[in-house]
Amino acid sequence: MLHYKDFLATLLLGFALANSALALATPQKQAVLIKKDDLAALKESAQQWQQTQPQLERLLKLESELQRTVDKLKQLNTQPEPEQTLLTNHLSSIDMNALFSVQVGAYKNKALLEAAIKQFQSASNKLEVNTEQVLIEQHTFYRLKLGAFKTKKAAEDACKSLIKINNCFVTYYVKTPQS
Repeated sequence: MLHYKDFLATLLLGFALANSALALATPQKQAVLIKKDDLAALKESAQQWQQTQPQLERLLKLESELQRTVDKLKQLNTQPEPEQTLLTNHLSSIDMNALFSVQVGAYKNKALLEAAIKQFQSASNKLEVNTEQVLIEQHTFYRLKLGAFKTKKAAEDACKSLIKINNCFVTYYVKTPQS
């Protein structure tokens, strides 16, 4: 009989130890007491956050894009300009005898510009050929202009006759004739 009591005591002790080990292993939830007013304020704050979250995310995205733009501008300001870049100020370069010209093209490289010049010269075109080199967003363009006109009307008339062979528009005359 004694063995039976020892067995029961050991079994009960084992259950008690297993139960206490299980209680220690599982996290205990603790109850937090909060007033109704505080709960209402928390719920209102959560609702406001949910309403403003998309706008805040949009602002953060804009801030990131703005920072990239600022960094790019700083990089552009620190880069030296190419030595051969010629920026033309129309007001300082205008020949007072001729104010207008007809632009017939803008090219990214000189080879294309030279080919276009030959095309217009071979077309028995009697108009003066001018070129203008400009820098636009770090890209050099070569503008091809024809004629030197005193009036805008005369330049428009020349453009109308040129439209048959090429698109064109009236622009300022810049005295840089080609030989």
